[in-house]
Amino acid sequence: MPEIRKKPLLFEEYPDLEGNVPWIKLVPSETPVKKLTKIEEKFGTHSLWMKCDDLTSPLYGGNKSRKMEFIYAEALNQKCRKVITAGAIGSNQCVANAIFCQQLKLKPIAIMIDQPVTSFVRNNLLLNVYFKNEIYYSQETIPKSDDSYFITPGGSTPLGILGYIDAALELKNQVNNGEITEPDYIFVPTASSGTAAGLTIGVKLAGLKTHIHAVQVSFASISNFKVIRRLSIKTKKYMDKYDKSIPEITFEHLHYNEDYYGGEYGLPTRDCLEAIKLLNTAEGISLEPTYSGKTFAALLGFVRANKLDVKDKTILFWNTYNSRDFSDILKKVDYHDLPKELHWVFEEPLPDYGI
Repeated sequence: MPEIRKKPLLFEEYPDLEGNVPWIKLVPSETPVKKLTKIEEKFGTHSLWMKCDDLTSPLYGGNKSRKMEFIYAEALNQKCRKVITAGAIGSNQCVANAIFCQQLKLKPIAIMIDQPVTSFVRNNLLLNVYFKNEIYYSQETIPKSDDSYFITPGGSTPLGILGYIDAALELKNQVNNGEITEPDYIFVPTASSGTAAGLTIGVKLAGLKTHIHAVQVSFASISNFKVIRRLSIKTKKYMDKYDKSIPEITFEHLHYNEDYYGGEYGLPTRDCLEAIKLLNTAEGISLEPTYSGKTFAALLGFVRANKLDVKDKTILFWNTYNSRDFSDILKKVDYHDLPKELHWVFEEPLPDYGI
């Protein structure tokens, strides 16, 4: 069984951060690593793994909870009663914010913009209804007050990024414990670039030889190599305020892949849908077409293009998608309880995207 977390490994590694950096526990234990043996057989590789961050929290898995351990702690320290965040209509972050705010007795508010509609988008909108998210759709102004805290899209601030530095230290422990061979490559989606930035710093601080392959899944203005690097440097400076012993970070291990984006946030692509189907059929693992599906497609493309070179390398797919089953909840929710301006998402036929 995974070990129960008492505090971030980051605080154990750099004790001066503890007490200066806010934190509350939302991720009960380390997430497991899983060998993808059926995919290995199909592609002729010997060491293909998944880091199961779909299991970060029993309330809502995925990458948001690691970031929010630090972000909500700051909001609570500031005596905030409302937490506002922003995303597209299928935003995982808006759902995560609603769920964790309910646990913490805070009021969730979501600012939403359009994205291509899929069944995943519809389901997330229904979850927003169930968890009582106050939704502002395509509006220029929202009610703000002194007791409001704003989480940037993706939680990609230095505080949020600490969650994935800690995750890299967790992976190092799993390597040391013999649970996984030291990864040569990690494939991770990058939307607002915070998860990739955290892993970019984290593998260096953990002393891992790992190369990070950040796969674009969002707008180029917020998802690119320079943004990941800039956020990494900004986060390192934040840590340096409290602990001067943290070594400098270089970026030769960071790689950025824009080939699987498809030109639009949330737009399903053929490669993405094929990757989702393959992983589900072979391993029984579900992905979605906005983030995780495109990232796994990039991993498979990398293996195909470098088959002889990587067959004996260890490749890790970092699964940032929630795997908590909400099917019973979804049956109870009526889309008519959404703002009227969003009813079209359910009343218009699902597009086939020409695939």
